[in-house]
Amino acid sequence: MRLLCSLILICFAVTAWAQEPTRIAPTQGKYNPERTKKNDLIHTKLELRPNWAKQHMTGVATITFRPHFYPQNTLELDAKGFDIQMVRMKGKELKFDYDKQVLKIDLGQTLTRKDSAQVQILYIAKPNELPQGGSAAITADKGLYFINPDGKDGDKPRQIWTQGETEANSCWFPTIDAPNQKTTLEIYITLDKPSVDAKFLTLSNGKLISSKVNSDGTRTDYWKQDKPAAPYLTMIAVGDFRKVVDPNYKNFEVSYYVEPQFEKYAMNIFGRTPEMISYFENILGVKYQWDKYSQIAVRDYVSGAMENTTATIHGDFIQKDNKQLVDDNDDGVIAHELFHHWFGDLVTCESWSNLPLNESFANYSEYLWSAHKYGQDEADLVAYIAFNQYFSEAQEKKEPLIRYRYKDKEDMFDSHSYAKGGRILHLLRKQVGDEAFFASLKLYLTQNAFKTGEIDQLRLAFESVTGEDLKWFFDQWFLKPGHPDLQVTQEYTNGKLKLNISQIQDTTYSPIYRLPLQVEVWANNQKTTHEILVDKASQSFEWNLASAPQLVLLDPENVLVGRVLFQKTKEEYIYQYYHAERVPARLIALEVLTYVPDDSLATNPVVFDKDVRKALIDATKDKFWRVRQLAVQKLYDYDGDDFLEVERALQSRVQSDERSYVRADAIIAMKGFQNAQNDKLFRTALRDTSYTVQAAALEAIFASKPSDAAELAKQFEQSYNTSIFSAVAGYFAEEASPEKFDWFMERLTKMGGGDLYQVLGIFGTYLVKSTPDVQKKSLPFLKKVVLKDTQFYVRFAAFQTLALLTDLPEVKEILKEAINTEKDERLQRVYQQYKDL
Repeated sequence: MRLLCSLILICFAVTAWAQEPTRIAPTQGKYNPERTKKNDLIHTKLELRPNWAKQHMTGVATITFRPHFYPQNTLELDAKGFDIQMVRMKGKELKFDYDKQVLKIDLGQTLTRKDSAQVQILYIAKPNELPQGGSAAITADKGLYFINPDGKDGDKPRQIWTQGETEANSCWFPTIDAPNQKTTLEIYITLDKPSVDAKFLTLSNGKLISSKVNSDGTRTDYWKQDKPAAPYLTMIAVGDFRKVVDPNYKNFEVSYYVEPQFEKYAMNIFGRTPEMISYFENILGVKYQWDKYSQIAVRDYVSGAMENTTATIHGDFIQKDNKQLVDDNDDGVIAHELFHHWFGDLVTCESWSNLPLNESFANYSEYLWSAHKYGQDEADLVAYIAFNQYFSEAQEKKEPLIRYRYKDKEDMFDSHSYAKGGRILHLLRKQVGDEAFFASLKLYLTQNAFKTGEIDQLRLAFESVTGEDLKWFFDQWFLKPGHPDLQVTQEYTNGKLKLNISQIQDTTYSPIYRLPLQVEVWANNQKTTHEILVDKASQSFEWNLASAPQLVLLDPENVLVGRVLFQKTKEEYIYQYYHAERVPARLIALEVLTYVPDDSLATNPVVFDKDVRKALIDATKDKFWRVRQLAVQKLYDYDGDDFLEVERALQSRVQSDERSYVRADAIIAMKGFQNAQNDKLFRTALRDTSYTVQAAALEAIFASKPSDAAELAKQFEQSYNTSIFSAVAGYFAEEASPEKFDWFMERLTKMGGGDLYQVLGIFGTYLVKSTPDVQKKSLPFLKKVVLKDTQFYVRFAAFQTLALLTDLPEVKEILKEAINTEKDERLQRVYQQYKDL
């Protein structure tokens, strides 16, 4: 599973690090072991018939199973909120107990592990009648979702889809809903007459064996997967999709399911998938083991994406036209879900406590693919983002990666399991070397194929290949919370460079780490690299050096999953920017050089001295786009010395930068530079190949309040692209014309997820400046969003917008209802400040 996170590059500037390490105790929840296996699933056959009107699923489940070891006379299946109509074996009805959570079937006989048996359950699943649940990672847990079931929402297609992780598939079919079970599948999906139209396609696990129109006018699609996978990886989807089979891959079917308007873009969205398959097969030495690989985009998805075996589901964010793809593609999430078909689907974590055996590897695949396809700089950026995601989370929690104590299994889906885990795998790769790393992964996959795994099996695979005892590595990185905090000082006297390193992390819970590290030393503009081992609370390292160092760089490749407190001078950081080979070191240098405490921003303009200005100007021409973008962002609305040189540097980025994000940010940086030359540059950018650049140009032009602003707004107001909408909406919000209310509503009702979150603030500005009559007209829409949107952050954005309108008596009642019905703990905490409404 891929989580949708805000990928914000966080810089831990040295001034912000001069403090005691945060002391956070790991969670002391109950112990959560692997679920005991009384019976083993063998095969699951589902005959399904969705009822769109009632949003129910009528099903017949035929479960083949056998006792795991000890004799059994009952079979317990997870089955949440069903109407159980009958349970039978060999045509004979069986007795059962059912508490709406677990179906306990009396088999009427005792079976041994040498016996297999088959039960058949007739049931109706009613997902909408289940208690609401969910988490930050997976925002709902009812398993089966009907989207626009009655077809009354003209802005949204009718769809059915499922989301099984962690244990939600038992909301639509009976199973042993635990990751340590494996089952083969047959799934029959019967669609009623209104849905038999050719535009309605189905998708499920494995191969489509047949699609048959029945005598009553219904249609039954039959899907079969003959290799076992965990129950949570079972899926179905139904809707008006277009299927595009990739013509560039012949070994098995690779296909993409998208909404009709994106059919012509499907290859541009997903078309690197065959190359990913071949690359992952090559580095792992293990072939893709499944019958096909399909990817589908669905509406209102409750997570980022999900690696259902042979049939990955993506949220509709992945559907982009070519102008959106100019900015970026979604190779990271595509690689992530594909890699799960080795780590997660082929070998599955035996318990949610071992989830990093799935998610750390999928996270690391994003780095692997970026390095292979786009080069080391792009991979370093992926790593840097992951590094900062974990450290942002570590300010509030520090947990072991493999943790058997948690309050809720959903707590495992965090930046520890994903981002930290991926970075630790890279550390492991550096520890043992590339050849041993990938040979160990091959051994782990082949030894445990179609089975489950725990962390010790991964360790033993590495020890078998390398011949080394690696328990120290796995203990400190996988089984202990926290990370190393290194305090570093340097001295140069009598021709010797001395580097002092102390581990200052809280050792109440975290160990004194064993850290093989590199030190890069620059003197006389020459670089030398030294290998050191930090394994004590305090250590010193010395090297002969003919002259004082210009720069000492600890961990120059940014491999360490830890913080480094290393005071450097301005001159050293400038030298670091110009000489560091890796992207994170250059980004950090620029961030520290331009660091301004938050409390001084409101009262003092940002002023950079000439050396920092020069570094920033030079950085606008850096070889890597993210460094150029950061330099441009630091020059927003610049008003100081060397103004003309800064302006020329920004103009150059607008005119010629190959990356659209840099062009767009350069325009925004210049929007206060109002002169004819820049206005011409902005208007030329209105024809850019990127929506993001066009939107930035519109925003910059509107900022100067030109006489043709209304004409420009009219020219772009028909666009449904979120960036263009935001620029035009910003103009309309300032004008606050009542006639534009319908324009806002027409577009807002078509949006969801991050897009809606992004623009609700603009809509709030429009409403604040509008009349009470206009404000009242917005309340039904805002009430629907704040109470029912599937994404917590969208509900919060609607809450904030409503909070601007509390002069209306109706608004306070809506806000009270939102506070009283909110299930998300984060929002509950935030809403405490509004309890006196």
